[in-house]
Amino acid sequence: MSNNKMTTCKTCGKEMAKNAKVCPHCGAKNKKPIFTRPWFIAIVVIIIIIAAITSGGKKNSKTTVSGKPDSTNSSAENSTSESTTASIEYTSYTVDDLMAQLNDNALKASDAHKGEYVRITGKLSNIDSSGKYIDLVPETDFAIIGVQCYIKNDETKAKVAELSKDSMVTLTGKITDVGEVLGYSLNIDNIE
Repeated sequence: MSNNKMTTCKTCGKEMAKNAKVCPHCGAKNKKPIFTRPWFIAIVVIIIIIAAITSGGKKNSKTTVSGKPDSTNSSAENSTSESTTASIEYTSYTVDDLMAQLNDNALKASDAHKGEYVRITGKLSNIDSSGKYIDLVPETDFAIIGVQCYIKNDETKAKVAELSKDSMVTLTGKITDVGEVLGYSLNIDNIE
């Protein structure tokens, strides 16, 4: 006879009371599933609240008129962006220099180079088949990591298509990330 206050033991399979802490037949503990415990429910609720708060704070920064982007603002932004690009000063490095700094002190290299605009020269070790990135490595024989350079436009992609592996490449761009495991990440502005 089955009752709402009865359950079966997960160890021996015999019937026992739901509120019993141990099975009277085999002595196995009668634990509630983890998802029914109050602390687990509280953690899930907190995660949902944090996700709602962080995703709700993002807004579209473009000004719209009648549901269409404001063309005068976007063209003004483009001309400002082009004049800013022309005034950027790039600091020159070789991949060997950057990797030596990274190997010496990754934190110091991150603080010094993350967000920096650079002109970098290195050996091309990989060209992504989908045209999303290329890799530059130091001129050592067994280099594994270096600078992963992300291609952001069709003009740069066309220049990459003309390159060949193991050639020396000089390019300009902004370092977006620095890490001791993956090396440097860079968004390409131009390939020289």
